Amino acid sequence: MLARIAQAAAAVADWIVGWLLLASVLVNVAQVFTRYVMNDPFFWTEEAIRYITVWFTFLGAAAVSHADEHMDMNMFSEIKSRTFQALHKVLLQGLTIALAAVVLWQGARYTILNGRQTAPTTGLLMLYAYSAMPIGAALIIIVAFNKIAGACRALIGARDRT
Repeated sequence: MLARIAQAAAAVADWIVGWLLLASVLVNVAQVFTRYVMNDPFFWTEEAIRYITVWFTFLGAAAVSHADEHMDMNMFSEIKSRTFQALHKVLLQGLTIALAAVVLWQGARYTILNGRQTAPTTGLLMLYAYSAMPIGAALIIIVAFNKIAGACRALIGARDRT
């Protein structure tokens, strides 16, 4: 069940990130066109791109983590022991959960404390921008717990073979 939830969360995050990336490109093209062709730039585009970027960074981190596409150093990839690799994954995902929990806690706190502020140019409630932190962190935690569960299954399977 955890695997299905993590898969669904990552798929939704991936889909949203794709649309946000498209929106960012379109807003950026509109900004360039209105600034250099029309000589009358839209006032809201830079702020919109900034908030879109925040959202696709936090959501994208969860989607990329689920797909194992994050950059890594692979320092221990030469060690072929399945037990070591499973324990290594549990350790790394545990650290990921710890960091994401801090981001979730502080992001939620920041969102609650400052979410009623309005953005300077668009007048948008900052709640919409700030909530990217706790939502993205929660998705990362779900994905990391799923990876730990998979590593534990691999660890149990590796011990059964010996």
